[in-house]
Amino acid sequence: MLGISKEMVMFQRLLEQVTAKFLENHRANPNISLWKGQEIIDFQEDLRQQVQGSISEKWFYTYIKGNPEKLPRIDILNLLSNYVGQASWYAFNEQYTDKKAIMAKGAKLRWGIMTLAVVGVALAIFAVVPKKNTFHFCFIDKDNKEAITDTRIDVIVLDQEESPSYQKSDSLGCFSYTTTEDHIRFIAQSPYYKTDTIYKSVSGNKHHQVHLRTDDYALMLHYYGSNNVKDWRKRRRELEKLIAQDAVIFEILPHQIGVELYEKDEFINKLTTPTKSLQQLQVIETQYRNEQIVMLKFKIEEQ
Repeated sequence: MLGISKEMVMFQRLLEQVTAKFLENHRANPNISLWKGQEIIDFQEDLRQQVQGSISEKWFYTYIKGNPEKLPRIDILNLLSNYVGQASWYAFNEQYTDKKAIMAKGAKLRWGIMTLAVVGVALAIFAVVPKKNTFHFCFIDKDNKEAITDTRIDVIVLDQEESPSYQKSDSLGCFSYTTTEDHIRFIAQSPYYKTDTIYKSVSGNKHHQVHLRTDDYALMLHYYGSNNVKDWRKRRRELEKLIAQDAVIFEILPHQIGVELYEKDEFINKLTTPTKSLQQLQVIETQYRNEQIVMLKFKIEEQ
């Protein structure tokens, strides 16, 4: 595997486990890269049944039958990791780290006998050294459900005992943080996403997804200012796909005077024009059906 990055080695290991999992209940070539036709279709269906997600045939040919030089998107890596029984891609990686540590410890134990004195010292040290917790977070676009990789998210970790720590999300749209605390609180901010404050405590799963909502005003202002018609049209297409044709959209008017109903096209026009009202628009409630918005309630904050 000379010349192959550690990440790609781990991806190949993931595919080996995916193959083994699929072969438990299906007949197929033991080499996943040789799958074709019905084998790929059966695999897509098994993903939908087991983890409520799927991959496209194009993705299969690109990342499994091809020779990719970089990892797939983090949401796909998480999906395949879930398929083989892991909480996330990071958890899948950690299991090998843990196995290596156990193997190394076993080898040392075979070549030497640990004395009671050493055990006593080790236990004493363990008792006084604070336990560390490592949290992993991946940022997801709330609208299109994809990992946010095209822009780095600024992360400000708030610690009661120390000054704030400043970090950025990585190329997969994620970040990790290790602390002796049993919780973490941080602010996530980006020029084109709404700022949000996140609080998580230690639980069985320290791998979390953070869904951020697009700041349409900042995004539209950027598109208008840079005359970026291509991305402006792309955003409109995303909204067209996200909002159901028969969606009920209404604005809560100020001073409790009532509500105003919006047609889908009318609301999309409002979201893609950088007006003052868009800057003050606050979504109160949304309801989804089949991954589309079927009800949306919003108001315009008074300033």
